[in-house]
Amino acid sequence: MFKLITNLPRLVLFAGVLLANSSLHAQQAAKALPSLPPLPEYPAVTQIDANTSGEIYFQSTNPGDYKQLVLADQPSPDITVKALLTLPNNATAEHPVSAMVILHGSGGILPSRELDYAKWLAGQGVATMVIDTYAARGVTEQTPYGLRVAIVSDADEVADAYAALKLLNQHPLINHNKIGVMGFSYGGMATRAALDKRIYQNLANGVAPFALHVDFYGPCHFSLQSEHTTGAPYFSFRGAEDASNDLARCAKVEQHIRQTGSTAGSHIFANAGHGWEMTTERKFVATLNPAPCEQLLTPEGNWQLNGKLIEMPDNSDATIQFQTRLQLLGQMKQSCMSEGYIMGKDNVTHVQSNKMLFELIQRYL
Repeated sequence: MFKLITNLPRLVLFAGVLLANSSLHAQQAAKALPSLPPLPEYPAVTQIDANTSGEIYFQSTNPGDYKQLVLADQPSPDITVKALLTLPNNATAEHPVSAMVILHGSGGILPSRELDYAKWLAGQGVATMVIDTYAARGVTEQTPYGLRVAIVSDADEVADAYAALKLLNQHPLINHNKIGVMGFSYGGMATRAALDKRIYQNLANGVAPFALHVDFYGPCHFSLQSEHTTGAPYFSFRGAEDASNDLARCAKVEQHIRQTGSTAGSHIFANAGHGWEMTTERKFVATLNPAPCEQLLTPEGNWQLNGKLIEMPDNSDATIQFQTRLQLLGQMKQSCMSEGYIMGKDNVTHVQSNKMLFELIQRYL
């Protein structure tokens, strides 16, 4: 959540009221809402061999929400996704290297964050795969921020992460047992959700699960209420001055991760806000903040938002998923979201978190 929101409060509030109003005909509601953007015309998926690197294309699914991920009988349409695969110079078939899948935040791929981490980690001997979940679903730099988070959910990032895991298992220069995942904010939420054993079994059973999950300041307002994790270790980096992360709730989330099968650890940077890798100066940004909300996934794949049940569609149609997500965001805006948090450049925290990240990679990958 990295850009100033100018239209999201009005958009989601309007959508939530509109879709919840039973007196409006469904066709009237559909006409009044924004439409989904067209999908990009990507080339065929990349055939993987020892020479594969750079811009690649792979097949994923487009779930729209977590119901399609946690329930085995929920279909999701296929979608082609673009990614940047960077290999270190020391990668060989005789000595395959570890890898990190990188999930972007809700502001999209930033040169100072996702792309810089790809280069830096490759320089440390770790392959990286930066996934562009937004572009695959028609989101561009011109797409208003409010629509971005309605068109693409963090569940879509989870689906892309597991599709990337399966693809990297085909690469001769990658150690298939040493692939981790890391994400920022929106992508941090997806990194944490990817621990759910149901999702792993539904999306990537047959390959080894991610060997490490690293969550950079992913908000903790939602829980999939998982009964079992994949068993992989999970670590989070958070800022004490980042109001988008309710640290008490994050501690409870991480305790639940321990209770359901994984090692979990967290480091709180005392003076840090949100998005410390950014190039913009640190400041308070007036943007919607989900931290006060409590969003729990039921066993049936529906959401309880502050105790109120919101049924999610069985239908995998992208338009229906989009309209339902607009409704969910509208109700969050009405009932629990607060305004803004501190974000921006913090070089000291950036250096410290880099050091800790690399220590985790050395330990677990």
